[in-house]
Amino acid sequence: MIIIINGPLGIGKTQTSWALVRRFPRAVMLDADYVAEFHPFDYYNDEHLAYAHATLRVLAAHHISHGFRDFVINWVFETPFQLDRLKRLLGDLGLPIYAFRLICAPDEIERRVRRRNLPDLDYELRRSRELVEILDRAARTGDLGRPLDTTSLTAVQTADAILRQIRE
Repeated sequence: MIIIINGPLGIGKTQTSWALVRRFPRAVMLDADYVAEFHPFDYYNDEHLAYAHATLRVLAAHHISHGFRDFVINWVFETPFQLDRLKRLLGDLGLPIYAFRLICAPDEIERRVRRRNLPDLDYELRRSRELVEILDRAARTGDLGRPLDTTSLTAVQTADAILRQIRE
């Protein structure tokens, strides 16, 4: 199975992804911030995004050829097209694909971003707020993943909620 986690900066995509991976006997977590981006990377350049999506597909296929069948991919997909393109690329791998968009109360996202304790806090807070707006707008035009409110959930609880929704 492939689980795609979408959401703004600081919401807990990476922690939730690790919690999900631990639920499987053998699984791979592909954090696109680390495995699909390159320098210089322009998120708003469609060729760069297409390359990043293709990289994720190549990595998943490689892991499948070595016996892995469960994947968690996390990244920010700002448009339904971006998420759909990745799902189409992964579709021929023969695994079910589930996408979730993590949402959260603004004050809780700010608390989570502050807890990350990264050097450019002002940028992180500003970018997180921008992404919340971008994702909320885009979700009204198409699929960005099944929304899951994580305001009162830990990463482990969020992972459990995702797996419950998949089983339903």
